[in-house]
This record gives sequence, structure tokens and C-alpha cells, in this order.
Amino acid sequence: MSAEPDEQPVLEIRDLVTRFYTDEGTVKAVDGSSFDLYEGETLGIVGESGSGKSVTALSMLQLVDSPGRIEGGSVRYRGDDLLEKSEAEMRSIRGNDIAMMFQDPMTSLNPVFTVGDQISRVIKTHQDVSDTAARERTIELMADVGIPEPTSRVDNYPHQFSGGMRQRALLAMAISCEPDVLIADEPTTALDVTIETQIFNVLDRLQEKYGMSIILITHDLGVVAGTCDRVAVAYGGRVVERAGVDALFENPRHPYTRGLMRSIPRLTDDTDRLTPVEGDVPNLTDLPSGCSFHPRCPHATAECESYDPELREVEPGREAACLHARGYNLSKSTIETERAEADGGRRVAPATDGGESR
Repeated sequence: MSAEPDEQPVLEIRDLVTRFYTDEGTVKAVDGSSFDLYEGETLGIVGESGSGKSVTALSMLQLVDSPGRIEGGSVRYRGDDLLEKSEAEMRSIRGNDIAMMFQDPMTSLNPVFTVGDQISRVIKTHQDVSDTAARERTIELMADVGIPEPTSRVDNYPHQFSGGMRQRALLAMAISCEPDVLIADEPTTALDVTIETQIFNVLDRLQEKYGMSIILITHDLGVVAGTCDRVAVAYGGRVVERAGVDALFENPRHPYTRGLMRSIPRLTDDTDRLTPVEGDVPNLTDLPSGCSFHPRCPHATAECESYDPELREVEPGREAACLHARGYNLSKSTIETERAEADGGRRVAPATDGGESR
């Protein structure tokens, strides 16, 4: 589902800043990140490891542990700033209004309790129900997420579940109180492609059933293309591009987004090598001056080394944090041409579309 421009967002994140104070220096894990989530949509947050995606999600729920501190910005859920809530108030919101599904189920599920007990405990924490009602709801949820024979599997321990089944159990736990918002942090990273597809099919069905809005955190643009309505591209602790999924794939406006797209393997490619984004993710304790992507950007100019661009509208409905966002032609057709040129051993600069730089 795509949100209408005049809708009020369910979540509004503005200029979020989170720092970690270590012996090696101050880690700028989230450095002014901003984005919105609308009713019933799936927003993908995509970027390489170290881009600040997971810390952004943890910050939204005040789950950042020491030596980390949330130092600025706002996270408004239906108008209320979550960063101004007390821990007691946040405990009533987490799981009930906003739930999070973590990457590794074996670090989220307690090995000494049955899967059913752990799901039931979440239900009883937020709802005034009996043990019997909580167990019945747990069995219903396990069936909802596709766990076979839920009436018997409800008494199994996590080690008795396969990886895909454990991820389904985490999903059942996350939706147990029918939250408004589900944050799914790399929910299928450790799963094979077949099981990954099944999990996303279940997510899609449950989103429609419960009317949830979903934030999907991933490094996989292929997953984003098949599941998301809009995309926020993260780099260096902040969002550097926001757009609808179709517009982003057709014509990315930030060179980093374009680099990610070029690195996606395709069945039609007649090549034995990928085209990665050259260089390394920036050290968040020592970010480059100017645009944080300029050391890796093949189109950087001298001005990029000193000018730190803010996220700004480059055309209706999309924003990019790039000095030259309006000047370069980074369209899908250009990317395909460059991939072909790279296969031939040549590297070409992108065409310009005659637009302005700023």
C-alpha cells in the first residue's frame, strides 16, 4: 500500500542522533536520521552493515544500552514523542503498539522455556487474560505464521524448531498484541531463499490481516523491490535518499543508491564477477569531512569534500542528500550501460541530464 502525501504518518523520525562513547572515540551511529512511516505501508531501510540501520530502530524504542546515548531528535508515534517517555511508559508501548522482530531468533528466544510459554508471556504482559486464554491465543498465532501442528508444537523448546520455524515463532511473538507498527530487523538473513520467500509471504498476509505498518531493515535491495512501498537508503548513520520503490529503482538520485543497485547480481548477466561499491563503509568515529560518501563516490567533486548536503526534495515525492542529485543521470538504463561497460573492462562516468547541481 502506498500512502497519500497528505496522510498523517504513524511514525515521524526527525534528526535522530545516537552516540556511543568508547575508548577509541565517539561513534556517531545515528547522525541526524529522518524518515516517515505511513498507515499500512512497508518502508524498507536499506544499506550496508555499519550504516546505522539497526541502531536507528533500537533508538526509536529507547533500547540503546550503555555506552550508547540518544542525544537528539524526535520519534513521534501518532503525535507523541517516544523519546520523552519514561521507561515505564515505553514498556507499555513496546510489543503492544510497536513491536520488533530481531535478526537472530536464538538470541531472542530463551532456551529454557517453551516457545509457547514465551509467546504467552508477551500476551499476558500487555493484556488482562487468563493462562488458558493466552495459550489459546498462542496456538492461534502459531497457526497464523504457518507453524504446523501448533497444538503440539506449542510445548516444544526453541532447539526443537528449525531456523525457519524459530523465525516464525518470533513473528508470532511480535504480532501477539496486534501492534500498529512492526520493525523487522534483517528477519531472514540466516535463512535460505525458499524459506525467506515463505517468511515474507507470511508477513504480507499478516500485514493485511492486522493492518500493520512495517519497517523492514535489510541490506538486500532485491528483498526491498519485492516487499516495500517506499525506501530509505542509509549511509554513514543517516538517510541519504528517500523515494517510492518504483521511482528509486527506475532512477536513483544518490550515487550510493546507484552503487548498491549495480552490485545486485542478475540472472541475465553474462559475467563471472559482481560490481561492488568500491571502498569501505566510513569509520563512524571519524567520518569524512563534507559528504560522507565522497571518498567512495566516482562522481565526487572538490566541493563534495567540504559541503555536507542535507536531505532535500529533488523532485515531488523524493529526496536525496547529494550536491549533484539533480545533475547526474543515474537512471536504470544508465546503470545497465555501465554494467555492460564494466564487463568490457571499461568504466564510464554517468551522463548528465542538463539539470542543476543544487
